[in-house]
Amino acid sequence: MMQQKKPSTQQLLQEIESLRREVEQLQREKADLQILLETATADTGAAVRQLYESNKQLQAEVAAAIALRHCESATQQAKLAEVQSLLAKAATEKADLEILLETTIAHADTVEQVLHSQNIRDPLTGLFNRRYMDQFLRRELRHAQRLCQPLGLILLDIDHFKRFNDTFGHLAGDAVLREMGRLLQAHQSSSDIACRYGGEELVLIVPATSLKETAARAEQVRQAVKLLNLEHYRQPLGGITISLGVACFPDHGQSSAALIRAADAALYRAKALGRDRLVTADSLKPL
Repeated sequence: MMQQKKPSTQQLLQEIESLRREVEQLQREKADLQILLETATADTGAAVRQLYESNKQLQAEVAAAIALRHCESATQQAKLAEVQSLLAKAATEKADLEILLETTIAHADTVEQVLHSQNIRDPLTGLFNRRYMDQFLRRELRHAQRLCQPLGLILLDIDHFKRFNDTFGHLAGDAVLREMGRLLQAHQSSSDIACRYGGEELVLIVPATSLKETAARAEQVRQAVKLLNLEHYRQPLGGITISLGVACFPDHGQSSAALIRAADAALYRAKALGRDRLVTADSLKPL
């Protein structure tokens, strides 16, 4: 169904003028009828009654026509006011959108940085996530192969973390992981990255670092963790310890998967030996 075009204000004025002329014509016709009625008074009663009824009907039609035109005019005016209100609202919304667009463009770099950070960071610890760790490790291994450089990897796990959660609650456990994230970031150099590998397992990747130097870095982290004095809502959480497995390219793996397996095996041995210690992959021997 096609939408009827709303008449303009000029058209409404023209219609009112036309109506005024029609009323004048009807008034002239009414005057003529009145003269005819006076002239025909001497005629029969039937003729008089007929003229009277015709005049009465004509007056009713004029009144109805005028009322209809007034009603239509009021309706059109109401619709015009509604359209003007909608246009004003649309203009305001357009202005708001233009301001929002200008603000977004002005802060595009900041928005992009936030989105990128959300994609590669673990929200709890602030460390890089597992996905980014895999990409970084593969890239750094290719770089180490080209330059014939070593690359160290430290895999660490919080000792008895489940028992800790059961005692103090998962919110307290989250607080410990956040503190571990801050500690690892404080102990990484500009070329290192610290990641959350999964659960309470964390990873520190140290490019261009030998096995001996990587083990020394791991021991520094272990000692720093032992010095933590953690609280959660003013409740002392007691001391925590970590176990660490250390592996190094190229001696313990040529690929990222092989290197992680070697570090994981060393971590498992550290736990088996009593926890709160580090084990390097080259020292793995049957117990």
